[in-house]
Amino acid sequence: MSTLEESPITERWPARFPDRIQLYSLATPNGVKVSIMLEETGLPYEAHRVDIMKNESHTPAFLSLNPNGKIPAIIDPHGPGDAPLALFESGAILQYLAEKSGRFISSDRAQYWQTIQ
Repeated sequence: MSTLEESPITERWPARFPDRIQLYSLATPNGVKVSIMLEETGLPYEAHRVDIMKNESHTPAFLSLNPNGKIPAIIDPHGPGDAPLALFESGAILQYLAEKSGRFISSDRAQYWQTIQ
């Protein structure tokens, strides 16, 4: 993905603040984990409600972001190298946000792996 605007997901869930991390989720245990992490890190984000009870996670727009059809998923318009980065799976998103913010994860390798555990 070269820009957020080029992603099919923005047709269904347009970004009001395209410079912020875009969170596509719902208030489920995995979805809430990412919301809490975004709040705790202070990273600016915009939340989009994906209603899994209406199968919105299985629409072509959402599947373009996560082919597994599961929430949560994010798009960071300022990922590594300032290029957009799309991620899904709550564990991967949590690790990414910790490293991006420099919070909740140690640079000490032993402590790092204890945290991952």
